[in-house]
Amino acid sequence: MIRFVALLAALQHDPDALARYQTEVGPADFVAAEALLTGRRPRRLVTLDTLMHWAAEVAAVPDWLLAASMEVSGDRAETAALLLPPPVGEPLGLAEVVDALARATPVTAHAVMLRLWARLPAMANVVVNRLAAGSFRTAVPKPRPVPTGEVHHLYAVMVLVQPAGPEVTLALWQGGVAVPIGRMPLTLPEVPEIMAWVRGNTLGKFGPVRQVPPELVFQVAYAGLTENRRRKSGIELGAPRITAWVRDGTAGQLDDLIASHAER
Repeated sequence: MIRFVALLAALQHDPDALARYQTEVGPADFVAAEALLTGRRPRRLVTLDTLMHWAAEVAAVPDWLLAASMEVSGDRAETAALLLPPPVGEPLGLAEVVDALARATPVTAHAVMLRLWARLPAMANVVVNRLAAGSFRTAVPKPRPVPTGEVHHLYAVMVLVQPAGPEVTLALWQGGVAVPIGRMPLTLPEVPEIMAWVRGNTLGKFGPVRQVPPELVFQVAYAGLTENRRRKSGIELGAPRITAWVRDGTAGQLDDLIASHAER
């Protein structure tokens, strides 16, 4: 199950990830992964609200703290997973999880979820919760086309985050203001650390989207710029993808939008 979570992140930017996954897991786990990635998932077993309350009971978290946790996270599957204690024992494989959910009934759902949660870490339990609640969606995007010409790079700052995914909106400077240039998946190894920073530095919420201070800098690779007057920035990046978190970068070091446009 842990390898499947890593696969979901890797597929966003690595077309060979599924082939490598096949060599790392047994046939049952690979078949289960193929089924989920092509839209064949277990039926809905329980609601996300119910899962949150079950997780709160396991962690002995009162209702007011559960509400506060949900307010910070904004994602019910994630909230439930983060409330749970650390796992005990050998982690379960993907096929075991899918089979347990497929065999469960409304009567046995509570016991099944407790058993699965106890054997998996938080990031895996986020996926388990979405599978149980019927909210899991295939994480494989349509192929942030592979560039065949020169690849450019720029440095942009994160201003908005959608935890489910996660996806982030990056911005460049224009007249001293951070102007969004695009939204793209965040699939770096540092995702857990970055999302922890987001939860502790959220300035505002717009539905599932979190506004954060323009402090974290990322390197973006792209295949050229085109004019797009429908965007606030006036430009559109070709095949953008986040390639690195620049830990020592500062917002003052960001590329200037107008200069970047003129040079490229």
